[in-house]
Amino acid sequence: MGKIKNEITRAFKAVFEEAVDHSFQDIHRNVDNFYNSPQGQYERTGQLAESPQINSCTISDTAAHAQLSLDTSYTYVPSGRDTNTIYGYAESGGLLGNGGFWEKSMEDIEKNLKDAFESRFK
Repeated sequence: MGKIKNEITRAFKAVFEEAVDHSFQDIHRNVDNFYNSPQGQYERTGQLAESPQINSCTISDTAAHAQLSLDTSYTYVPSGRDTNTIYGYAESGGLLGNGGFWEKSMEDIEKNLKDAFESRFK
């Protein structure tokens, strides 16, 4: 029984790491899509494209947790608004760029988890 449990645990960890890696790549791709539109007079900083990050990824024998986010520590000067607000404008289509990148990323994460686990644990 111990060998079976160890193999299931090993497979579980590998599948979860795969889903996290694919999700991180998807977030980058989705954020990059924001820039696939004309920028107008304002010269974009590109900071949003650099912001996807994996904050944590913890996997034990019985549970797994990962947190992926956009780094909001960058300060947009002289906008007078915090980075969370700026990224919110970008997500909702309130800036020149393709919004919806975070919503699409959340959909991709769900799909990545489902696909990864279904491929190994049918």
